[in-house]
Amino acid sequence: MILAALVVVELFTSQGCSSCPPADALISKLAQTRGQVIPLAYHVDYWDRLGWRDPFSSREATARQMMYVHSFGLNGAYTPQAVVNGSKQFVGSSSSSMNAAIEQATRAKPVGSIALNVARAGAAIRGSIRAEAPPNSEVVVVLFEDGVTTQIKDGENAGRTVTDDAIVRKIVRVGTGAVTRDFALDANPAWKHLGVVAFVQDRATLAITAATVRYLPSS
Repeated sequence: MILAALVVVELFTSQGCSSCPPADALISKLAQTRGQVIPLAYHVDYWDRLGWRDPFSSREATARQMMYVHSFGLNGAYTPQAVVNGSKQFVGSSSSSMNAAIEQATRAKPVGSIALNVARAGAAIRGSIRAEAPPNSEVVVVLFEDGVTTQIKDGENAGRTVTDDAIVRKIVRVGTGAVTRDFALDANPAWKHLGVVAFVQDRATLAITAATVRYLPSS
């Protein structure tokens, strides 16, 4: 099968969730393949009060998940939740659901186009972006990190050593519709295996209609 376009797979997860490791493993497999599927792992913060504070958790990750909760008309947030191209959601540990959603997404015709250039400059990631998108679309840039190992000492996964991939570090909205601009993202010097994703997302339906990714040399 020839993939027609890049597909964005977003996982909402937490190191404090005992149901999440199988979903994290699926995301890691996608990350290591570096094919036409772009995985992003958003570590939510609502598990942090239940015994283990996920070092990658953020309020922004939870806010993004809640955006999908409302869009899909769900009763509430849950982990692990996967969302493919903003238009299909399911339990993130289901490989069959993942494969079916990705295959369906590959048949969708891209709407808009997006080009991205990035480079690391000390503690910052600098780049330029050019997007041609409908006026009702938002252009989003995400900085992510692969291959970070953590020893989990408390919570439901206490005693496990895990290596997470596609960890979302920054989420930035750079404009709507047609966009041509430079941008900069602060990056901790300790972050090593970094990449940047840019995508076009419909503001009403939340469908991701075009995407691109760039990987930075390990520092």
